[in-house]
Amino acid sequence: MKTAKFILSAIYVTFFSACQPPVVFGEPQPVGIDRLTYIPDNYRGIYWCKVDSASLFVDDRTFIKRKEFLIKLTKAEIDSSNDLELKNGRLYVSDWGSYFPIEEKEDTIISKVVIRDTIFSVAKEQILKPLKGHLILNTKLDENAWNVMVASLKGPGLLSLAQAEIPENLSQLDSITPVKMLSENGEKSTQIYITPTAEQFGRILDRGLLFDTYCLEFERIIPQEERFY
Repeated sequence: MKTAKFILSAIYVTFFSACQPPVVFGEPQPVGIDRLTYIPDNYRGIYWCKVDSASLFVDDRTFIKRKEFLIKLTKAEIDSSNDLELKNGRLYVSDWGSYFPIEEKEDTIISKVVIRDTIFSVAKEQILKPLKGHLILNTKLDENAWNVMVASLKGPGLLSLAQAEIPENLSQLDSITPVKMLSENGEKSTQIYITPTAEQFGRILDRGLLFDTYCLEFERIIPQEERFY
């Protein structure tokens, strides 16, 4: 039987993205384009992703992903875990510092675990820029190191989020902008570093060299202009 620690770790790893992206940018993209101070109205709303049954909430400043998990554990598994505790009729997960409602069926505890991940929030180190109808989400990783995602409206009520991924043919990317290899297999995953100009970034985006291999699509179910918490 899988342990409670394994189940919760699997939920966390499945939902949250890796700490280090495979593609690192030297500057917020696109270079030289003024940042936006808010997310445009036409992007705001509540969306649903059929692929992983997750919700996406978009208001004037944030992209928040929300997903529910139903877990079943025995009281013995909870009692033997250092990370779980039953408190005041709720399940407490110490690693997350959160409480979750429970339902008891004989010796089994059923709980609905709700996880929220703030994908992006307009701030000093999270810079939002427009390009050709897309929203470019820049998140600072370190000095001169940025993670870049692209939000796009694919059609009426359909939004996609694309994370930069290393293309199969690096020579095509290198022909547009120089590619520096930060790590290559070994102990760490392969990671590259690029510093494209605004024109080069536009060409990369148009050709689908970085933002076409991984994409989540969300269908808008409720238009919304209020802030989500």
